[in-house]
Amino acid sequence: MCSGGFARARVDDEWLTKGDTKMERTRTTDRAKSWSRRDSGQVTIFVAIALGTFLLGFVGFGADMTNLWFHRQSAQNAADAACLAGAMDMLSDQQCTGCTPYGGFTPGAAFDCASASTSAPCQYAAKNGYSGAGLASGAESNQVSASFPASVPGVTKPTVAMAGAFPFLQVDIVDRVRVYFSALVRGSPTQDVRAIAKCGLVASNTSVPIVVLNPTCQHPFEVGGSATVAILGGPPRSIQVNSSNQTCAAATTSTGSGCTSTSNLAIDLHQGGPNFTGSDFGVFGAPAGSAAPPSPSVFNPGTTGSWVSPASPIPDPYRNLPAPSTAGLAVDPPPTFLTYNGGTNGCPYKYSDNRPSKLTPGTCVVYYPGVYNSAIQIASQVAIFNPGIYYIKGIAPANKSVPGAGCVTPTTGTGNYGLTIGSNGIVRPNTAVTGNDNGTMFYFSGTGPGAYGSVFVGSSAGTPGARDTIDSLSSSAVKCPGTGVDPDRALPPTFDGNVLLGPCTGTYGDSSGLGQYRGMLFFDDRANADNTGQPSMQGGGGLLLGGTLYFHNCPNSPTCAAPPTDYNAFFDLQGSPGSTTYVYGNIITDELVLAGSATINMQLNKNQLVNVVKVALLQ
Repeated sequence: MCSGGFARARVDDEWLTKGDTKMERTRTTDRAKSWSRRDSGQVTIFVAIALGTFLLGFVGFGADMTNLWFHRQSAQNAADAACLAGAMDMLSDQQCTGCTPYGGFTPGAAFDCASASTSAPCQYAAKNGYSGAGLASGAESNQVSASFPASVPGVTKPTVAMAGAFPFLQVDIVDRVRVYFSALVRGSPTQDVRAIAKCGLVASNTSVPIVVLNPTCQHPFEVGGSATVAILGGPPRSIQVNSSNQTCAAATTSTGSGCTSTSNLAIDLHQGGPNFTGSDFGVFGAPAGSAAPPSPSVFNPGTTGSWVSPASPIPDPYRNLPAPSTAGLAVDPPPTFLTYNGGTNGCPYKYSDNRPSKLTPGTCVVYYPGVYNSAIQIASQVAIFNPGIYYIKGIAPANKSVPGAGCVTPTTGTGNYGLTIGSNGIVRPNTAVTGNDNGTMFYFSGTGPGAYGSVFVGSSAGTPGARDTIDSLSSSAVKCPGTGVDPDRALPPTFDGNVLLGPCTGTYGDSSGLGQYRGMLFFDDRANADNTGQPSMQGGGGLLLGGTLYFHNCPNSPTCAAPPTDYNAFFDLQGSPGSTTYVYGNIITDELVLAGSATINMQLNKNQLVNVVKVALLQ
């Protein structure tokens, strides 16, 4: 039995070692399959771990980079806003060199927000999330600094007279941002993001609205009584009041100290602007923010206009225009006389010899350009002016100009004027003179310190005597000869009464040099701070002024001292019942008072350009 078992074992052994080859291969293959199942997936796991680590790193870096990108955009927006805020204040400072800087910084002196947090750039940076307190090691923080580069690549630097010695501003923001995954690689928990903005003042040609220059006065623009000022045409902004006064920079009443309104339509801009569909009234000070502008019954901006407050000031566009010289001018040229000859010789005046059925010619007084040591006084006569510069030194008494309730103190008694047009006085350009634009420029210098004069037009002017007649003047005469542009729609076809027209060409003509528009008509000596020698025009029987009316007190222009040292000029413009006052041009003055009981029509030249500076984001 034992041998039998042994024999079986041997048989099995033999089978195992010498048995069927097929069976042996099968068993070997089964073992190989068993080993393969035990080792499968090991490489895949390592690959998955490696790929997962890479993806986690990619996501981590992506999150950090996305966060840094958003911080970069935020920092750039803050830098742009801070830079523009500073540049706007630099523009404001340009219109009043002696005033306290608006922005809380001095152009040319670099600063940072850690030490100048109240400055305008720092306040705007803070509003956008960047306090500029300074950089802290290893912690989220930021730094905001401002500097004044001498130049900006690709940008032409404006003249010092236009924009000051430091017209460019640069704001740098460094934002120290917390990072996470990238900190494992860099060894630092933060990374700095930088943003740079460059902006400043650049030269520009622009249309000029009516500009009221006083930078601090309470309502230097005033419409009193039952007067209405109606603007036709011109640029998108018809009126700009530069005063920063926060009580009321512009008012439609002559009483009290607030922004109260009259019961009538005082400011009518519904036909203003380049398309005659409405224009803007801009004011730098109050009412601003949540304070409401005058009611629609008082202020009508049309469909495309609005009340803009705060609106950036517009510097004096004529601050670099020199006063005329007396060289080459005749001294006290004597007037001559012309008798009416059917209107062909320039004299439009006919008078009656008490026989209504028979009119006999009248006599016009002809004036010539020159230096006048005595005032020119027109009363009960018709005066015609040959073209040229009238440099008037003499002064004569007349009704005083009224400054309203603004910042200039009214005086008693009479005023002083270099040109007066009184009862039954009429003035006209000499239409018989050919080969020129018939333009006159009146410069009022007065007799010296403390005794200045300007222009006065009385309420009784503009009409001839009871039995006298005067030819109407075609409104086409307002057009400059040759390439001149016709008045658009403000003027009637013909005009009776007083007419004065500025030059189209020359130093005081169209500033573009093309001779298309009337230039400077009235130019007060910038040293005139005499409150008894300011311009007053009361309309009379009719008044048409073609050109710029410039009344600004700033002896050292373009550098002006702060009020009350400078900015003491004002312009009193009134309309009388039954009369019509037209101003075809621009008004630049420190204080504008519109009063009376009639509509004063002003048509601005929308295409007349002057050189000014504006704020621009440069880089």
